[in-house]
Amino acid sequence: MGAGNMDGELKRVGVAGLALIGALALNVTWIQAGRSDDLRAHALNNRRFQGVALRARGDIVSADGVTMAWSEALSPGDAKTKYQRRYLENGEAFLPVTGYYAGTLEQSGLELAFDSVLDGTDQRQTAGSWVHLLTGEKPLGGSLRTTIDAKAQVRAYQAFASFSPTPSRAAAVFLELKTGAIKVAAHYPSFDPNTVADIKNPGDDQRRLEELDGAKGRPRVNKAFLELFPPGSSFKAVVAAAFLGKDGNTKDSVVPAPPTVATGGGQIKNSHDDHGCGVANGSPLIDTFAQSCNTTYALMGVRDELLGNEAIRAQSEKFGFYKPIPIEQDLSAPASEYPHDVDNRDEILRGSFGQGETKTTTLQMAMVAAAIANGGEMMKPYLVDKAVGRIEGDKGKPEETGTIHEAEQETFGKPISGDTASQLQDMMREVVSTGTAKALQGRNIAGKTGTTELTATRGGAWFVGFAPIQEPRYAFAVFVEGPSTLNGAGDAGPIAADIFATLDRK
Repeated sequence: MGAGNMDGELKRVGVAGLALIGALALNVTWIQAGRSDDLRAHALNNRRFQGVALRARGDIVSADGVTMAWSEALSPGDAKTKYQRRYLENGEAFLPVTGYYAGTLEQSGLELAFDSVLDGTDQRQTAGSWVHLLTGEKPLGGSLRTTIDAKAQVRAYQAFASFSPTPSRAAAVFLELKTGAIKVAAHYPSFDPNTVADIKNPGDDQRRLEELDGAKGRPRVNKAFLELFPPGSSFKAVVAAAFLGKDGNTKDSVVPAPPTVATGGGQIKNSHDDHGCGVANGSPLIDTFAQSCNTTYALMGVRDELLGNEAIRAQSEKFGFYKPIPIEQDLSAPASEYPHDVDNRDEILRGSFGQGETKTTTLQMAMVAAAIANGGEMMKPYLVDKAVGRIEGDKGKPEETGTIHEAEQETFGKPISGDTASQLQDMMREVVSTGTAKALQGRNIAGKTGTTELTATRGGAWFVGFAPIQEPRYAFAVFVEGPSTLNGAGDAGPIAADIFATLDRK
């Protein structure tokens, strides 16, 4: 090879090397951008706003293929186009899942928890950016494939929205027993996230968000995961679990079921005194559960020889109370509470059947039902099945580059034994067969009813359980708040049955 040819080769190698070094340097810059500090991330930083608006965030997709959130170019074909975040026309149904990405850059839900994946700055995506530079490919925001069943999610929201009288608050969570996958996470009231996603008028978005903060029912607060409610008699499932785990007790053990229990300022009564409640000599545990005898479970909280407050506290903790429940990174449910560290007898009496200071999330009660239906094993809940990286391919269409995150199914705990779980399953079936929810016979669900007392005129209704009745696949919790006349069997139960029927579609 001649000197001239050699010089030419060296020049070409040198240019290629410089290009590679430059690409690597740019890649480092992009990686650092993915680790933005608080100043750069501040919502008032206009430079960041412009940068975000120029990126197409990835899609958020349901398990059955419905795109719940996506980005739309305001000026297609323009290299400097800005991207508008869009949500389904019935986006209020999916708000507890997707969250919102406001024109002010405020975020919630998966939009916040997976922000770096969706906007393309996650290190698992940017690490290969130099390769895309050399090949001329443009990295895009990654997409999320969630566990949500879109049809069941919409059915849940529609059930709340059409409920009469209009509920002040409502929530539903359905879990897949064997995996922990969240199939439904609905709430009411909600709002359309499109109404706060206008990047051209962020001031309007800010005013809308402030209006929502003061709106009745707090529509910005995720009631499926974040709101705490008194669980009412659905909490009797936790107390019954503690009782069955003590001293060889069984569902047929006879327990006290008097008509009343005296308190410091009055008395606790049963909603009715028949079929097991109000019996002087006591009744089998399964009957007190099916008929929801308040006095039985109140006494379990204050009588150590029967059960005791500490035993209920310990069982609550095994189910996950007293600590946040992780769902995804940067997304968790707050700790549910049972008032154990108290000396006030009246507070313990009321707390033991789910009133007073006992407070739980809808997710927590669904997890209690999941442990019962799954032989005592409780799986960690999750919302995102996988996250997928993307590039801009031929003709500007997105192409997937591979999985950058995939859910790992994990055991959250084993709060009860298999035998206790089996007995509680029988007790929940009895609720529908002969108990307070016998109106739900034929709907192929089992569970525990609950009624909460909020004020003299306001209350709530719960139905917490599993479906189908035999060989269950799902666990659930449904809560509806409104007039004090609401009840679990007549109000929350039918909603749970309708959601399950949608999930169980062939």
